Amino acid sequence: MNLTVALETLGCKVNQYESSYFLQLLEDAGYRMVSFRDHADIYIVHSCAVTSKAGFQTRQLLRRAQRLHPEAKIIVAGCGAQLDHERFADEGLATHILGNAEKFDLLHWLQVAGSLSQPVKAISNPRRYTHFARSPVSRMHAGRARAVLKLQDGCDAFCSYCVVPFTRGKSRSLPPDQVRIQMERFLRHGYREVVLTGIHLGQWGRDLDPPRELAALLDSFPADSLPPRVRLSSLEPMEWTRELLRRLPSWDWICPHFHVPLQSGDNEILERMHRPYTTRRYAELIRELHSIFPEAALGADIMVGFPGETEHHFHNTFQLIRELPLAYLHVFPYSPRPGTLAAQWSGRVTGKELKRRAHLLLELSAEKRRAFRQRFLGRELEVLVENRVLPGRWQGTSRNYLQIIFTAPDDLPQGSLMTVRLLRESEEGLIGELTSIPH
Repeated sequence: MNLTVALETLGCKVNQYESSYFLQLLEDAGYRMVSFRDHADIYIVHSCAVTSKAGFQTRQLLRRAQRLHPEAKIIVAGCGAQLDHERFADEGLATHILGNAEKFDLLHWLQVAGSLSQPVKAISNPRRYTHFARSPVSRMHAGRARAVLKLQDGCDAFCSYCVVPFTRGKSRSLPPDQVRIQMERFLRHGYREVVLTGIHLGQWGRDLDPPRELAALLDSFPADSLPPRVRLSSLEPMEWTRELLRRLPSWDWICPHFHVPLQSGDNEILERMHRPYTTRRYAELIRELHSIFPEAALGADIMVGFPGETEHHFHNTFQLIRELPLAYLHVFPYSPRPGTLAAQWSGRVTGKELKRRAHLLLELSAEKRRAFRQRFLGRELEVLVENRVLPGRWQGTSRNYLQIIFTAPDDLPQGSLMTVRLLRESEEGLIGELTSIPH
């Protein structure tokens, strides 16, 4: 066949996993993968819809594909396609527009003729999805050193600002035997770290018969069927059960890095967001995690500019974050998403005031990140080798999510684990030196 395909992925770790599945499908079918910057016969944008910025990036990539090869097949798939399929069609941005169910039949849709003026549109109602789309993966695309294991899809939370329940559908879980099989598949291919992920990871198992809990799944892994490092992706505050907190310290393969979305540090705004917890509950959870894992990197998502957020509300958020032992923040300016409740509300913060609030939180995040890093200067940490950034210089990640630049031979095996001593901070981040051979 020898047709070339360029694939670009936006958004979450679930998208990364699914893109790796698409890559395998394409390569097994005889397609050859090239960079999205190159001339290709087929361009695929695996899109995101969480923010308006993600939609803008998707359209940019589709237009770039048209410039690179006007006669190519141009596919937009995933959440962005699910949400904005009419716009992509009206603006002539893609030859194929595939929703979140249809994208798994990618090879079929590639055989269906479409054009920019008359695109193939395959979009179904995601709330009708009843099963987890099994998509076995042996290796991650784009040469990633850590593997991502998708074990849950969909969301039933319906936060007032979020479009994900409308693009991903109901919460659905990969059965535990299939989770273990996928973990073993990654082990056979040499991955030393696996990130467990989902759209709503903590909801895993609740739709199974009988229902299961995430803590029970983690407890069921035989010790010899796990990589040295397993990392949990984002877990919502209400999903940290007593059983999970009790069992967590006994699993020495769990990385001490926990991301717990906050969104707002004001109870009134949390209620308007339809977030089912209070700031007190959130603070208690973060402090408990810190007491169990004093060296863990604890992170949070924060949204600024939500409709009705006053200076008082923002002050409460800032003060709460400043008091908590968080190591970093992901800050998102609010952007209205079509079909959500909040998109209809007034009082949204915009312009200079939105930028000011975001800037203050980003400065606070940088301050907390620096303080966290400095605690480990002079220490030796286990690092996963990820990317060679320059000849003789590599980048890697510690168990507690520190990004480290260190000197090492150019033939260092990507994905290996080694010990690095942290020497100093720089504009690049933490600088270290190799103190052990890879293992």
